[in-house]
Amino acid sequence: MIARAADRSAKAQAIALAGRQYWSPAALALLTIAGCAFQPRFPVPLRVQEQSAQKIFEFDTDGDGQTDYWQYQNAAGRKFAVAFADASGKPGAPTDLDRLPAAECLHLLIALDGVPFEVVQELYEGGHFRLFYPPARVICCFPSMTDLALADLFGGGRCQGFQALYFERQANRLSDGNAVYLSGENSPWLSQVAYRCPIWLDTLVYLSPETVFSHELRRFWETSRRVEAGEVCVYSVGTAGLGTRGGRAAIREYLITVDRLCEQIVHERRGRVKLTLTADHGHNLVESRLISFDHLLASAGYRKSRSLRDRRDVVVIEYGLVTYAEFHTLDPAGLAEVLRRHEDVEFACYRAGDAVVVCNRNGVGLIRRQSNGFVYEPAPTDPLHLLPVIERLQQEGKVSPDGAIEDAALFAATVDHEYPDPLRRVFRAFDGLVENPPDVIVNLRDGACHGSGFFHGAVGRVASTHGSLNRRNSITFALTMLGDLPSALRTEDLLPTLRELRERPAPGD
Repeated sequence: MIARAADRSAKAQAIALAGRQYWSPAALALLTIAGCAFQPRFPVPLRVQEQSAQKIFEFDTDGDGQTDYWQYQNAAGRKFAVAFADASGKPGAPTDLDRLPAAECLHLLIALDGVPFEVVQELYEGGHFRLFYPPARVICCFPSMTDLALADLFGGGRCQGFQALYFERQANRLSDGNAVYLSGENSPWLSQVAYRCPIWLDTLVYLSPETVFSHELRRFWETSRRVEAGEVCVYSVGTAGLGTRGGRAAIREYLITVDRLCEQIVHERRGRVKLTLTADHGHNLVESRLISFDHLLASAGYRKSRSLRDRRDVVVIEYGLVTYAEFHTLDPAGLAEVLRRHEDVEFACYRAGDAVVVCNRNGVGLIRRQSNGFVYEPAPTDPLHLLPVIERLQQEGKVSPDGAIEDAALFAATVDHEYPDPLRRVFRAFDGLVENPPDVIVNLRDGACHGSGFFHGAVGRVASTHGSLNRRNSITFALTMLGDLPSALRTEDLLPTLRELRERPAPGD
């Protein structure tokens, strides 16, 4: 189970993710979980038969060379039934997975860290994850960050900041990022999940992610064997390190391993389980170099500081390795004007009265929230590239006379846009997402990342990361055995939708 807050707080004294004591606790963590390595043992099929539009997969799960388990795949490509060998070695009566009442089965939701939708879609089209209905796209918040997205998914309250290192405006000081991280203070969702590896093991996530991931797989498997029914949610942080260090190839590999775990769980529970897989955010699948704004800020007369005393002080959050950057200032408009000149900045945004201003090198756009939707006013150019979408929605009658765009219509129209669901996500970043929002956010081009120089040195090559508003960073996935999901939905809508599916009567009831 999750380490208690007091235990994490004590360990925070000994584990400094950005300090000299980093490596010895990492070695200690390796020793702590040595011998816990786990790999799903579900075998490949002995043979596959084709009967009309149906496929039958035969498996030898006990290693005696004889088929003892069958899976039946329908014309749509989904494995909808399983059967087990009877006393004569023949398949017994098939169990129709869809007809098992979901309320009587364990519903195990596995949340991974950092999975772009396109990789899941490729694997599904290649024949993986066929116990599940087709994958849905899940659009997370902006910035596309773990604690923010999982607070949306699981609930538990607002995060204090975008990351564990955040600026407390009322106290005019930076938080102790490492202590906040290790205490779970910025992770209100932790209370809602049954398993998340002890946070002090996160010292290994980017040094030996395979070790952490293997440890987590074992705990997920043990959870599936221990719980008979009800809903249980678990989370893997090990996949964050695998994706960041290994990019697309590593993400594909760990997803295939998770698929094998799901196959093993369904077999061991004789089909009496409903599984759901999802993730917190996407990943850009682009190798990223670390950038700095120090020279640009200094040349414009701004001073990096840990507090704000006058309009030239700027607090820069440098913690993770992400594709956005956040700043605190008494001069947001002036600072954004400077930051948008940086070659790796796609746009800067900041709050101005009741609006959020979005600006790039070519122009400015205003976002306002109305009771009936969001208004977008580009002047003179369109930094979010939304005008063609809005013109189409106007023709469809989805834009009111005051310019407010229907929320559901804009969401549907921008799922495949360069910036999915942009107006709501950008506005919310400054209004409602966290307790301590920054004054200025910049969205970076893929290929650049911002954050901790120490962390960058420890990780080495950053093969993929996340954070920005664009599609790969923002869109992740959901796969479930409970039923068909909408083709796209927001993170905060996923769990209620799954629960509706779970409460729905089984076919034939």
